[in-house]
Amino acid sequence: MVLKQLFKYMSHPRDFFEEGFIRLSQPKVLNDPFEASFCQKSLDELAENFDDSTVFDSELGELSFSKFVELRMNHIGIISFTENKENLLMWAHYANEHKGIVAGVADISQMGLFENLFSADFLLDLDLGWECSLYDGSAAPVSYRKGLRYRNDKYDYDYSNISVEGADRVLYEVFMQKSDEWIYEQEHRVILRLEQADRVIVHDIDDVSNSTVAEKIRSSPFASLNTKDNSYIINLFDIENKAERETIAIELAKLSMNPKTIYLMKLSSSSINNCLIGLNSEIEKDDVLGKHACSTGYLDIWKAKKNLDYYSIEFELI
Repeated sequence: MVLKQLFKYMSHPRDFFEEGFIRLSQPKVLNDPFEASFCQKSLDELAENFDDSTVFDSELGELSFSKFVELRMNHIGIISFTENKENLLMWAHYANEHKGIVAGVADISQMGLFENLFSADFLLDLDLGWECSLYDGSAAPVSYRKGLRYRNDKYDYDYSNISVEGADRVLYEVFMQKSDEWIYEQEHRVILRLEQADRVIVHDIDDVSNSTVAEKIRSSPFASLNTKDNSYIINLFDIENKAERETIAIELAKLSMNPKTIYLMKLSSSSINNCLIGLNSEIEKDDVLGKHACSTGYLDIWKAKKNLDYYSIEFELI
């Protein structure tokens, strides 16, 4: 069993500790416009060396690898963590100027971060099974580089198994690369398909183009209307029928271009093990002793304080 301790900077705990939800961010809401950048020409040149230079998508048909990446990248979601709980820049940028918190999670490889990760059949090569999927919920370190993916390093990786791994291998890789200017973040990412989300908040149900699915959402117990803004909270994890969940999830993933659409994953309670409260935070210990996080295992609460000898922070258990 490999224990990997990771951290998530947050401006506010929201329902993270109470219910265990964490955002699965679609590309449209990420803060770096270079996310998933790749060189189409270089990828097309690389694909000429594959046994099959095209890929078949059940919805889109036969495509080049580069076209597949272009059309499918907005169905990808990212959860970002870091190795470093003491980075002053990140406390300032991502934790509301030290007024927020940092949540600690343990990536236990045999148990997983998530309560019940949805393993939809459409994500799989059925001959290989779920254990070979790239969307298995594990966190992996980001690769930092100056050159654009598939332009400067297209032959640096072994693609001898690409016919088995499929175009999702390429799609996954473009989300695991960032400019080396971001290296201070020491980021680890979980890459999932938006169709795997446990909860989706839809700003306007009329945006769902499939009228049958829209009506199902309106009338089903797994969805509720928020009367404050007329958004719908859709708990996909409450749908017992796997085929029904897949159908609805596929339609909801199509709403990813609207930044008001929010996709959420539910962490297992045992994976949440720390909370570090910022220097300038008014958040109290009782505010983060949430029902979900405390239901199993343990939750250590720490308060940040200044190191008076260096530009650094220390943490005191409270």
